[in-house]
Amino acid sequence: MNYTKSLDEGVNHRIYLDNAATSFPKAPGVKEAVCAFMEDIGASPGRSAHTLSIQSGRILYQSRRLLADLLGLKDCKRVFFTHNTTMAINVVLQGFLRPNSVVVTTQMEHNALMRPLNALKERLNLEIRQIPCTPFCELDLEAARELLKGADLLACAHINNVSGIMIPIRELSALARSEGVAFLLDGAQSVGCVEMFDVMEQVDFLALSAHKGLLSPMGVGALLVNDSFEMQRLEPLVFGGTGSASEEEIQPLFLPDRFESGTPNMHGIAGMYAGIEWINAKGVAEIHAHELNLRNHLIEGLKNIKGVKLYGVSESLGKLGANATLSLSIEGKSVSEVGLRFDREFGICVRIGLHCNPATHKILGSFEQGGSVRVSAGVFNTHSEIESCLEALGKIAKS
Repeated sequence: MNYTKSLDEGVNHRIYLDNAATSFPKAPGVKEAVCAFMEDIGASPGRSAHTLSIQSGRILYQSRRLLADLLGLKDCKRVFFTHNTTMAINVVLQGFLRPNSVVVTTQMEHNALMRPLNALKERLNLEIRQIPCTPFCELDLEAARELLKGADLLACAHINNVSGIMIPIRELSALARSEGVAFLLDGAQSVGCVEMFDVMEQVDFLALSAHKGLLSPMGVGALLVNDSFEMQRLEPLVFGGTGSASEEEIQPLFLPDRFESGTPNMHGIAGMYAGIEWINAKGVAEIHAHELNLRNHLIEGLKNIKGVKLYGVSESLGKLGANATLSLSIEGKSVSEVGLRFDREFGICVRIGLHCNPATHKILGSFEQGGSVRVSAGVFNTHSEIESCLEALGKIAKS
């Protein structure tokens, strides 16, 4: 089946600027790794003693090790594969929190965190405290210091998926540690995009997906748990077959099996391995610098387009964003119209709406209008593509 048939009618070239949702294209070698696993191996890991199963298990272990090394985790058995960031967050929230727990977040969190938290609020009688934020996505650290007193968990996103602004995790980590508060970091927008070689020294839990900054397939995520965290404090989210201790009808206690029930997405994990290898060869610092250059190019270019409003960006903070994600609107145009014209007239893929993060849009002042137009470049975008985006914005704003 030709899935792309008729998609490009009237458009000579497509520019993909929706990397905050899912990176595209994927890293060189990812497609080949996925196909190689499906064509040449195909077996479940840890379920059999035959050669193909052993090869599958080797890929699983090597991928676990590679991810741990990327993020500064010593014990790779504390890398637990999930389906995505959302599932990894749920493992912590549902496995760590207890009745009457106190959770501290910020005022600009994604629904991947807020929806499970609010579901658990009634069930466990949680107290949820929120760190105040400015319209430029800055956190009030003095307020955070007070809010963390008596808390059990600090949970927040590393990089905001609407504005691209990064929170100060070192400062937050120090505050949380001083109060004995566990720290869950949502790394969906940051892993693979910014250097995080020592992040596991700052946090207790890191949730991530492969399909964004790791330039890998959808359907693979992971939860990393700090080397010193006492694992008896965390219960699994899913129970079932692990291929180990099958004579027992209770979940095994040893890692990583305790947190990995069922057959994993091995072709996706094989693709993730290839994605991380490419990132390591390229260098995260180089990737980050390129994305910041694209972001700043877009910010500077927008200054020359009348009627465009940027959200979460100021003169003093505009160049401090952590990745190439920006949100904007055009005076007199609905975000739906702008997004549709981007796609149909100019072949540019952006995302419109609330981006699963209504909380941030309320802080930015874009909630009532239905959100924003989000432009999110990635490592494979070019400055000429940013120029094309600016040219399209100028034409839309004038018409």
